Amino acid sequence: MKKDILQVALHFLKFRPRSVFEVEEKLKTKRFEEKEIKKTIAVLKKNQLLDDKKFAKMWVRDRNLLKPSGSFLLKLELRKLGIADSDIEDALKDQNAAAIQEELAKKALESKHRYQKADFNKQAQFLQRRGFPTGIIYRILKK
Repeated sequence: MKKDILQVALHFLKFRPRSVFEVEEKLKTKRFEEKEIKKTIAVLKKNQLLDDKKFAKMWVRDRNLLKPSGSFLLKLELRKLGIADSDIEDALKDQNAAAIQEELAKKALESKHRYQKADFNKQAQFLQRRGFPTGIIYRILKK
């Protein structure tokens, strides 16, 4: 017996908020027709269960609480999740200030004990992998 497409989508959304792209891809893997998928996405949006703009803001907020990252890395992650560039820019507008980037970079270093006493190069590489701009990295590591 084939599962109802809306049940599949709701079950997928039960675990964490998702982007429209993620839900579409999941429904495609379950071999639902494109027409059914579009209808289901429209219903989910209408009922405010899918909203890429809110999802992007939530993603940035949660990532900065759990695993502080620079704008570059967050932008890449959100693009992989199918978020439009305008929504990404909107979600990152508060984070693009240098002072906020510095705070996040410091928090990222503090969260990893092995990098707290590491040499300059190891700390810089770690922060670069986390997506922080080079200027910010040098500014906080020189202090």
